[in-house]
Amino acid sequence: MNIKLNLTIVLGAVLSVFTACSDYLDKESFDIITPEQVWKEPKLINGVLVNMYDGLQLEDFNYWYRDAWRLMNPTTLSDEAQGSFQKDPMFDNGNATYTYEDALFEQKFSDRYKLIRNCNDFIAQLEEATSLTDADKKLLLAEARFLRAMQYFTLVKRYGGVPLVTDPQVYDPNDLESLMVPRNKEVEVYDFIVNESRAAAADLPLQQEAAAKYRADKGAALALCSRAALYAGSIAKYGTVQLDGVIGIPSTDASRFYQTALDVSQEIISLGVYTLYNKKPDDKSQNYCDMFLKGNGDNGEFIFQKQYNVAGGKGHDWDKRNAPFSERAGGWGCGVAPTLEMIEEYELKDGSMKPLQLTDDKGVALRFDDPVKLFEGRDPRLYASVYLPGSPLKSSVMEWYRGVIGPDGTRYSASNQPGSGGNEVEIGGVVYSTTGKDGGANAGDASKTGFYQKKFFDETLTDVNMGKSETQWPVFRLGEIYLNLAEAAVELGRNDDALQAVNKIRERVDMPLLKSIDVAKVRHERKIELAFEGHRFWDMKRWHIAHLDKDQGGLNGFRGTALYPWLDISDHKFIFERDYNSPKQVRIFLEKNYYVRINTDDINSNPKLVQNPGYTN
Repeated sequence: MNIKLNLTIVLGAVLSVFTACSDYLDKESFDIITPEQVWKEPKLINGVLVNMYDGLQLEDFNYWYRDAWRLMNPTTLSDEAQGSFQKDPMFDNGNATYTYEDALFEQKFSDRYKLIRNCNDFIAQLEEATSLTDADKKLLLAEARFLRAMQYFTLVKRYGGVPLVTDPQVYDPNDLESLMVPRNKEVEVYDFIVNESRAAAADLPLQQEAAAKYRADKGAALALCSRAALYAGSIAKYGTVQLDGVIGIPSTDASRFYQTALDVSQEIISLGVYTLYNKKPDDKSQNYCDMFLKGNGDNGEFIFQKQYNVAGGKGHDWDKRNAPFSERAGGWGCGVAPTLEMIEEYELKDGSMKPLQLTDDKGVALRFDDPVKLFEGRDPRLYASVYLPGSPLKSSVMEWYRGVIGPDGTRYSASNQPGSGGNEVEIGGVVYSTTGKDGGANAGDASKTGFYQKKFFDETLTDVNMGKSETQWPVFRLGEIYLNLAEAAVELGRNDDALQAVNKIRERVDMPLLKSIDVAKVRHERKIELAFEGHRFWDMKRWHIAHLDKDQGGLNGFRGTALYPWLDISDHKFIFERDYNSPKQVRIFLEKNYYVRINTDDINSNPKLVQNPGYTN
């Protein structure tokens, strides 16, 4: 069975059963899980637990830093992509610089610990619930421990060590000091997550019953353990211990965390529940694409996912915010624009790594009848994940070009987004458009790189508006687990295990199997397989490469290169040019940015909290 997280459906089912209790539900907030009435009724207890699922921060389709129109999420803030809109703070004014913000993706303690408190209260009161059987208590306790561990993982990957509060705190106005807990060491928080998730896995079923199939099972808990242990191992190996261990993990702990990640990943695979999605083995690109489309979440590969339900008011906005310009239904769209650097990370089908060939050996621009032919012969995951110039798009193609070239060689570039005027030029009595229907200008909302993200885009959606998307979000999937295993194994010197795991991933898309393995190859495979799924930004941080220069694989000096197709009207063929100065800010990632600044309100409310290095209150 594939485990899904469908908050609306489960909670809706609970509330529909208890329509007679509507007066009570109107009066008693599910944020407060202490009312005596709740613990007398198993279905209400389950309703409380569902609310706790709803409090998870999954960094999914609706996850943006600050306002959604800023297009700042873990994808656009990595080297995978940039945001298209000409909006503050990092995606406008190409002559400026953007320093990664102190509070980027912060999770205020005052918000996150409210949810941790709910978990602690639930766990404490569960033991006293006389309306539940011992078996029910055991299962609910395991779920609550999993949810609490997920909450702590959200915090630790941002801040490092945070206060480990595992028992209910009682408010006493005469003893506020007891509520002020100092930060634990980062290694202690990761140990807690690893231990809690393993303990939860031991008591969770291999598969939940049908009525609870949208909740965590053994695989979900083990997947959290796999990811957290891998993070801890890499932080120990590549990070620096500061503040007496409040941030950073001693290098001596790297091997044991890597070993845990390896062991748990192997355990997940050996469960026999999950398989790599392969329903269209004869079309590797479409097969990979289909895995992420609406309705395909029950695909054998997703271990834990978040489902959406428009009818229940739980749809998301991804398609509206990210549709190619011609498909955006009157506004928004165009959000995530993959960079040329990311496109060229996809290998050729023979396994070689080569940049796109834009010119012949004499430096003369190559000419293409169809712009998509430039990209032929690459990893099938490229065509499944990115709309390239000329890629099929519904009943048409994605059409992005920078401008036209006249018979005398004069270039006429697009000056505005499609349909906004100013993009026409008359040559020899004929009027030509200088832009494609999906963009080409350095102004407006359309992509500035020449590419759009295809992964997750629902081409069957007829109502492209806010809250109308239902594509599921993969929280954990088997592809990641193979890559977690590979990374942990190669870091431990177990290259045969690493090679076997990476080749399982490559075999699925018919890429040549590797004959040797190293850390760089594992990281590259991870970048391609998990592209645009929110992993890359956190990977760059845990590997401590984000502060490096872009030429060394980091984010310093990174802007994001564009690819400019030009249509030559003399023969109606396309030529291409790289543009290294797209209208986006040059990025600066400082070493302090590996950890987020603790919010001033949190510091003021708890003087025992110590601020992360490089920041002041």
